[in-house]
Amino acid sequence: MALLEIEDLVMAYSGKASPVLSVPRFSLEAGEQVAVKGPSGCGKTTFLHLIAGIVAASAGRISLGDTVVTDLGEAARDRFRARNIGYVFQSFHLMRDFTCLENVELGMSFGAKLDRDFAKSLLERVGLAERIGYRASELSIGQQQRVALARALANRPRLVLADEPTGSLDQETGERAIGLLREMCEENGASLLVVSHDLSIVDRFERKIDFRELNEALSRSEEAAR
Repeated sequence: MALLEIEDLVMAYSGKASPVLSVPRFSLEAGEQVAVKGPSGCGKTTFLHLIAGIVAASAGRISLGDTVVTDLGEAARDRFRARNIGYVFQSFHLMRDFTCLENVELGMSFGAKLDRDFAKSLLERVGLAERIGYRASELSIGQQQRVALARALANRPRLVLADEPTGSLDQETGERAIGLLREMCEENGASLLVVSHDLSIVDRFERKIDFRELNEALSRSEEAAR
């Protein structure tokens, strides 16, 4: 059964002659893990922002479960995202003066409830049991990424979106991080959608999609440039 369904999704900006994103159809099953590959600047982040409701679509329909995200106003999208979607940002977006635990709990504060024991268990799961009280600014890049992974799962989301989750990491650390993210999503029953330009990461997924094939606006733009 599809958890996420997208139909005729369009994102256009005023002053632009053509849309930057046009996705006729996309779906993601409950519990499924999918990787979308494409070069930097091709609209992958915009795609995730639309799914998460961070920005509003110009046209089209995005459904997550029984909720039509594209029918919601901004405040309602924010509440829905907090309760249903985990997001792993490329630059982590941690509060540098907050501890590991406080960063995960901050993610929970926008959701249904604060569960300190679960927050601690997530940090233990990502190998940070001995650094729960460390500030984010005191952690290595790899450790910060692991806090970001734990935070993304803090509200037990149905869907996790990961935007270039290994972009700031070396290859070995990145591969460990993506493996951990996949394991944690499976353990928590969350679907996972990863976008990346790193083929070594994308190739680890059974289902992988070229964003050029998904985004008709991009393929048209590339054809016009030839």
